[in-house]
Amino acid sequence: MKYLLFAFTCLLMTACQNNTPVANPEKNAAVKDSVPAQQDFFPVPDYIGGQLKIIDSLQLPISLAVTINNKTRLTTATDKQLRAFADEFRRPDISDPAVKKLYTQTSIADQSDPSVTLIYTTTDTSLPIQKINVYVKPDPVANDKVSGIYIEKMFTRNDTVFNKKLYWKTGRNMQVTTEMKVGGKQLPVEQVKITWDYSN
Repeated sequence: MKYLLFAFTCLLMTACQNNTPVANPEKNAAVKDSVPAQQDFFPVPDYIGGQLKIIDSLQLPISLAVTINNKTRLTTATDKQLRAFADEFRRPDISDPAVKKLYTQTSIADQSDPSVTLIYTTTDTSLPIQKINVYVKPDPVANDKVSGIYIEKMFTRNDTVFNKKLYWKTGRNMQVTTEMKVGGKQLPVEQVKITWDYSN
């Protein structure tokens, strides 16, 4: 993707100009590059939609694993289940002009991989999506490749508070971990993993 290659190139240029090593982004906060609000956000809904089309076209077996209290139930996933959980990654869309201004985009480049992480965060706790990480493997010859997408959600529905952590591993699986509190009481954590690995 031209957008991702451009972001990666800008980050490397910034690191070189500052003579700042980027091999360890956790220790080198200086390599974080704030992107102006008018910049386009990575199109997470479109990307997940493209992934669903690939899964559908390959017609691979899809498994569903649900883990609660360290007990896992493994079944075959239906197309309806796959799309329902995929929608968790696609909605809401933080690129919507109504909320986009409430999110900040930063990027971290790591030359040791090399890799780029696009990070979207907000300080508004009323928004259901609190954080998105898009993990990218830049390729100057072919298209950049997204290796995964991580999302943190927090919202309240009726008297239940939800905390969700979602991870989409490109070409392999998606995972949704849900913590719930009802009336202040913590319910068992539920982990749902849908696997379709088409890398073989």
